[in-house]
Amino acid sequence: MPALVRLGLFGLFAVSCLVVMGRLWVESLRSQPAAVKTLTVPAGSTASDVLKGLHPSLSARERALVFSLYPELTHVQQGKYAFAHHATVLSALEKIHRGDAMIERITIPEGITASTLFARVSAHDALGGELTLSDGVWEGLSDSWSSHEGAFLAETYLWQQDLSKDALLDKAHQALVETLELAWIHADPTVKSLLKSPYELLILASIVEKETALAVERPRIAGVFLERLKRKMRLQTDPTVIYGLGERFDGNLTRQHLREKTPYNTYRISGLPPTPIALVGPDAIGAVAHPEITGELYFVADGSGGHVFSRTLEAHNANVRKYQLKR
Repeated sequence: MPALVRLGLFGLFAVSCLVVMGRLWVESLRSQPAAVKTLTVPAGSTASDVLKGLHPSLSARERALVFSLYPELTHVQQGKYAFAHHATVLSALEKIHRGDAMIERITIPEGITASTLFARVSAHDALGGELTLSDGVWEGLSDSWSSHEGAFLAETYLWQQDLSKDALLDKAHQALVETLELAWIHADPTVKSLLKSPYELLILASIVEKETALAVERPRIAGVFLERLKRKMRLQTDPTVIYGLGERFDGNLTRQHLREKTPYNTYRISGLPPTPIALVGPDAIGAVAHPEITGELYFVADGSGGHVFSRTLEAHNANVRKYQLKR
């Protein structure tokens, strides 16, 4: 056999051995546990960076060998990942390749104020950066909004990739805008005849939100307030008075409070207050867009979480005596 041929065969054999040995070495990684149980992969990370985070002792050459044998794993996706206690280096890398990141969440409850939301978002560990607040107002709000109150949709928000606190607020604000605009487009004609704009719908929805936690009651309570607006009656709703008192409210609403004239005291002013009084969810917006207007003008808490409704002041006073004064 010519020497050149023997040399070529030997070279081919050597290369094959190296490939086999390389594969055996890489396969051994499948039994080696990942060095960490969680790993955050920032945007722009390379696969080599990720593998180094999973197995810090691997050299650059060894990491390159892994990806030469598993080229599909060179594509990694940003996010925060958690691994089971038995996860190996390659199984963890495959998880990052799939983008099977942890799902983070935050729930914005209905009825809270914007300032409470800002505090919750600021304290959320999974959200990056800092809120850009100026004198308690979020700077990301467009100039067309006179107040940040009510400007964010009360809902549960999920994310996998890095999300900043400002980006979360923007997401909640855009969700509110879209929900409100759609509700206004499809609102009952009666609603559009009594309310001047989507913003007024939002204001009334915030009042409905604070008046009841029962979704089934919201269209009916919305109907009461719309009937009052139709008859040019004052709304006379306690939650607006309480909001107007701000930090002065200590949990005890007095007759003096009801007599005090503030922009939010609907016992003293006609029509709606100037801004929403709380954050609202889709149900409250929908209730105002499609209310149950039955001619009822009054309601009173029945002591079990719901309300009793009436059409006349005489019937309302009787309900107050029965359910509030226990007479």
